[in-house]
Amino acid sequence: MSTPRHLILMAGLVILGAVLRVHNLGNVNSRTPDERVYTYQAKTWLDSGPVGMRQLIAEYKGDADTKLYPPPTRVGMIRMLAALMRWTGKYDESVGAKLSCAASLGSLLVLALIGIRFLPPWAALAGILLYDVFPADLGIARRTWTDALVELAGLLLIYFACEITRTPARRVWYFFFALVGSLGLLVKESMPVPYGLCALWILWVLIRQRQWANVLILLLATAVGMSASLWWLAHQVGTLADYVSIVKGIPGVNATNPYALEYASGPRYLMLLAFWILSPITSLLAVAGLAGVMLKQRERPLVFISCFTVAYIAIAMAVPHWINLRYVGNTFGSVCLLAGLGVWHLISAGWTWLDMQERKPFAVVAIAIVLGGAVADYLRFQRYFVRDEMVDLSIKWLMDERNQ
Repeated sequence: MSTPRHLILMAGLVILGAVLRVHNLGNVNSRTPDERVYTYQAKTWLDSGPVGMRQLIAEYKGDADTKLYPPPTRVGMIRMLAALMRWTGKYDESVGAKLSCAASLGSLLVLALIGIRFLPPWAALAGILLYDVFPADLGIARRTWTDALVELAGLLLIYFACEITRTPARRVWYFFFALVGSLGLLVKESMPVPYGLCALWILWVLIRQRQWANVLILLLATAVGMSASLWWLAHQVGTLADYVSIVKGIPGVNATNPYALEYASGPRYLMLLAFWILSPITSLLAVAGLAGVMLKQRERPLVFISCFTVAYIAIAMAVPHWINLRYVGNTFGSVCLLAGLGVWHLISAGWTWLDMQERKPFAVVAIAIVLGGAVADYLRFQRYFVRDEMVDLSIKWLMDERNQ
């Protein structure tokens, strides 16, 4: 149970994370090709509207080089970016970076809510501290990419799934779940993965409890939401066939993309190495937290968060030439929450095993390790992303940066 003291500390950590993200928003000296493409697509929409969107689709379908970059089917991102351009009067890549930063701030708030609702208080605090300085998330929050928006949608789905499976009778969560999952599809075609994992968990719990009415409500809500999203996307890009053909072709294009072959290829375990390179303490603590949940702490929300994290990373590892932490951004928050649980489990175990006079020094050392890991993560972000201007989170970039 969270006390006022825990809530005050949580508020302070959320403010810290927000300050770090906003502070690092303006220290980007160069933009990536993907950022320039998203900006070009949004400006095309502003200049030409639906006609411009059809032109982007035709260009993407007819030009092999254009297929190496983000497809214009991510209309939700394009339209939000265009609206922000119109509102701010600015038309460069920094506009999309502000959108990513805002989404990252939203993720910070949602993760804090998940921690308060479903984790032991001190585990939640440790997890938010580690998320504040998680280098991959700080790097994404300053770029005009879809990943920050997708991460926010994924965390909302996790939160709604936890609420639904804790109190299935509160049916309002079913509609919020379907709304966020369906809107997420407008931003990136990979959203059915977190949406589907969360929906499968909810269905499994509801079916076990024989709550057939709620099963029907969930299926209807998600079906209506997905149908509406697909209809809107098809209308924006031309036809449903256009949309489906482009999305179906993305894995094949990626498999022949020179950048993916050089920078995101290798043995599948390198995805786990990528986490280790950027945040070793958090990675170790997340493994400890995962073990603690599976062996000792069987609360349903924690089991779901653990299973979601493992399943999502496993799916990404199964896709060839996909070793890029940007593609598993939906797990950044859950990994940090598991790391917070790892801290809590280890300190609780030490508290049980040690004599009274040894507990205080042990707690001081444990807290120092967590704080030291957090400081090291932030310094690593500053070195990799700010000083050396690393432009992506693919494995080759990370390994080259580590070896410098």
